[in-house]
Amino acid sequence: MDLQNDKPADVGTVVEIQNGFAIVEYSRSDACNTCKLKPFCFQRGGDVNTLTMKNELNVKKGDKIQFEISPQMRILSSFLVFILPIIFMIGSYFLCKSAIGLSESISIIVSLVSIAVAFILVKIIDGQIKKKAMIQPKMVALVSPENEK
Repeated sequence: MDLQNDKPADVGTVVEIQNGFAIVEYSRSDACNTCKLKPFCFQRGGDVNTLTMKNELNVKKGDKIQFEISPQMRILSSFLVFILPIIFMIGSYFLCKSAIGLSESISIIVSLVSIAVAFILVKIIDGQIKKKAMIQPKMVALVSPENEK
């Protein structure tokens, strides 16, 4: 938990500073470890991930920090990863079957292909989202050794 205002926050270690931005390495949170959908998440391999965020706290390499990802971003990410592909699949099936009048087997194949298209779209959207500073994670606090658990 965030020591400052009791909101969920993650802790990471600054591994590099570049042009006013900090590259932070962090482990998956406890919520990730208990999530049943963890194998399907777009997290990179392993349990350690990196984020780039504005160096608002003037941290240095090796510092531990708390950072937050806004609830809106968490909801948007969940929607993009889990709901959008299902919408593509069901929508393309009904479009092919009902509106165009294709056979059921062709409609099923098109709906499966549309899932792949949806994941490509998610990857493109993810790249665009990462470029917008207003929705990037924010540094909350520098973690001192006595605050670590």
